[in-house]
Amino acid sequence: MKSSNSLRIILAVMAFFMIAMYTSQSGSSGSSDGFLRKSGHYTDPHWGGATHAGYFSLETAQVGANQFKFAAVTDLDQLSRVPDSPASKPMFQSTLLPGTLEYDPKEQTYSISLDPTRTLVSGHNEAGRGMELSELTLYQDRLLTFDDRTGTIFEVLSKDHGKDSYVVPRFVITEGDGDTDKGMKWEWATVKGPDLYVGSMGKEYTNSDGSIANTNNLWIAIVNSHGEVERVDWKDNYDVVRKALKAESPGYVIHEAVLWSSHLKKWVFLPRRVSHEMYDENEDERKGSNLIVLVDENFKHSEVVSIEMKHLDPLHGFSTFAFVPGTKDEHAIAIRSVEEDCVDATPDSPCKQRSYIIVFETKTGKVLMDEHRVDLSVKFEGIEFVDVSIPSPYN
Repeated sequence: MKSSNSLRIILAVMAFFMIAMYTSQSGSSGSSDGFLRKSGHYTDPHWGGATHAGYFSLETAQVGANQFKFAAVTDLDQLSRVPDSPASKPMFQSTLLPGTLEYDPKEQTYSISLDPTRTLVSGHNEAGRGMELSELTLYQDRLLTFDDRTGTIFEVLSKDHGKDSYVVPRFVITEGDGDTDKGMKWEWATVKGPDLYVGSMGKEYTNSDGSIANTNNLWIAIVNSHGEVERVDWKDNYDVVRKALKAESPGYVIHEAVLWSSHLKKWVFLPRRVSHEMYDENEDERKGSNLIVLVDENFKHSEVVSIEMKHLDPLHGFSTFAFVPGTKDEHAIAIRSVEEDCVDATPDSPCKQRSYIIVFETKTGKVLMDEHRVDLSVKFEGIEFVDVSIPSPYN
């Protein structure tokens, strides 16, 4: 009798696990657990506390045989504060610039046209600073942007039937290993497999004598499709790039443009600054780079490629880039931004900002569209191929 009861219990437990496995497999196919299959990955409609799935994609960014919609976003630093906003409830802003990139297959060159700007506004801040946005990235059909002051990951959403945009915060992530109360200085983001990788400038924070104060900006965060955050110390990876550029200590490299290429199977780094000397805040403005560093997935091998610009201005440094759709990551659009006379800037003598857009081949450095100055005296630090005029299907 006892043996018969034991057998019934064992069979019941086995049946339970078989049902659970079937339910899990059924859910991952796209229905019962609310997950949606998009862009080759499972997407969670409640990612970051959202009540719905994303609705932007690379597919809708292509609007013609050789035409692609893109958008760029600014990091205005201290100029991000909305003028005359009350001290009790300060507001902060960033400029969103839509545009179109067009390829001429006969000439094998690119050209761009720019649309009217939009203003993104938020009250989220840290110590009176906010909305200093440093990247734009599509992840799980969501358009994300990253505040390098507060550590906030915002989602950009449509309003007014796609005629305007606004932001909502999804995550706030602090510096380094996370045991700090300062927001992470986000500078770059990329999608690798099912995960979102988000990183900082890849340089130690140093004292005036060159000694290291902390290494918080050498850490990255990996956010998965469920919104879980993992922190990883990337010091060794950054050192591979630093060594390839012959910028070991006391030299340094500052990163704001890093992407994983699923086609090339390589990490692609476009350094903002490269210096063979110790960091000096006055000299740093003129350490701009025209170099690409290609690194294999395991950070064992690297290759440096020089971009063949007609004129190389040391004030210009890469702040963001995106692979052109349909080119197997062999063509890239990038922004080279400028911060000039910013160290001792005052209201009477403000910091000078400007931005330039360029297109080039990632494997050879051949320029396909030389630097085109954006007719706005601001610093753009994020770019992505996306059509921001897509209306929200949820409102």
